[in-house]
Amino acid sequence: MRIERVTLRRRTIAALTSVVVAVFPCALAAQEQGSWLERLGIDKLRFSGLGAQVGRVAPHGIVPTNSYTLQADYGELASGWRVQFHATYWGSQFRDESVQAYADSLENTISDPTGDAEVVLGDITVSDIVIGADLRRTYWYGRWFSPYLGGGLATHVVNADGRLIDGTFVERATDVIAVGVAGSAGVTLRFLGHIALEGQARYDFLSLARFASLRVGASYYFDNPASRAQ
Repeated sequence: MRIERVTLRRRTIAALTSVVVAVFPCALAAQEQGSWLERLGIDKLRFSGLGAQVGRVAPHGIVPTNSYTLQADYGELASGWRVQFHATYWGSQFRDESVQAYADSLENTISDPTGDAEVVLGDITVSDIVIGADLRRTYWYGRWFSPYLGGGLATHVVNADGRLIDGTFVERATDVIAVGVAGSAGVTLRFLGHIALEGQARYDFLSLARFASLRVGASYYFDNPASRAQ
């Protein structure tokens, strides 16, 4: 298990290093040629708000659990289009029936003439750390009721652990760093000036899993969108 965790840590470091290697030359080029940033509207982005959400997630074969999210609003890329960065964590365990089905499949592959072989069951825990960015099409921004549709990319750091899978190919297959896509729909409610309440339905899709979640939370915006809409 320790070897697997070291391997996962190395994968994480390698992924972050790849991002730095890819982004750093782009940053240098941007200093010399900033016009393309202006055309895309990226130069308009600025840290505009910070929020937190709590939700409910139920991946297939896993006990439903709570998710916890921090999100940062970086303003408008273009009129009506906003950029959000987010980090989410959730942890749970596989359902008993999923574990039993895996144990049964192992028993069917064991050659045991004496009938003494036994597969010892146990909980298999799983967690997911998600780092991503969304582009939202926001309607009526600044009013008290503002719905939106969004989509984006996210990196999932998934880790599974349990006596039944420790040291097996199943553990290696589920201890992964994977990139997925997501779609979301939600509504933002502004009654308190700089503070906004939010409800969101989200669906994440990656090679390892796909799951829906519901989230509610609040954000603090450094400006007051409602005052600009009046």
